[in-house]
Amino acid sequence: MKNLFILLPLLCLAVLLNAQQLQPATVKAVHDGDSFKISIADAQKPDSAVWVRLYGVDAPEVRFPGVIPFDQPYGRAAADSVRKLIKGQTVLVKYRYSDVYKRSVCEIFFTVKNPEQATDTLDLAQHIVSKGWAWYRTEQKNTKANNLMKKIQAYAKNQKIGLWGEKGRTVRPETFRRKFRM
Repeated sequence: MKNLFILLPLLCLAVLLNAQQLQPATVKAVHDGDSFKISIADAQKPDSAVWVRLYGVDAPEVRFPGVIPFDQPYGRAAADSVRKLIKGQTVLVKYRYSDVYKRSVCEIFFTVKNPEQATDTLDLAQHIVSKGWAWYRTEQKNTKANNLMKKIQAYAKNQKIGLWGEKGRTVRPETFRRKFRM
């Protein structure tokens, strides 16, 4: 029964996001640079919020009791940077698939004011990789998008932006997580 209460909101989110390609949502919480709690505007369940993972990136890990015992280097800084950027904001979400932890993996787009005081809509994954807050993660079959993300990461790395400025401390999150699997 407990699993039903966990799976039901995820299934509702998947249906909502699949039915409409881009769905507005409010970012309620940010755990780390690629995990967020969002609330989709739904008339039937106005206060339903679920955890999602950002598509196409892997951010440094932040302590998670019982799973990750301590922060990965630059994990807290990346999480804080993303939190300042999107927490409490309305974003556009596009569902891609569910991961092994039953989280919806989504593309997320957010808006910012440009110098002309108009708004620009940006891809969050591209933005956080360009700021050095996460690694690019190959998940898509779109070669053009893969090449773009590789170039964005190469630029951040060459400029020593964000985690790339941490001398000798850049360990991919997947390698870091392996230490704690039983």
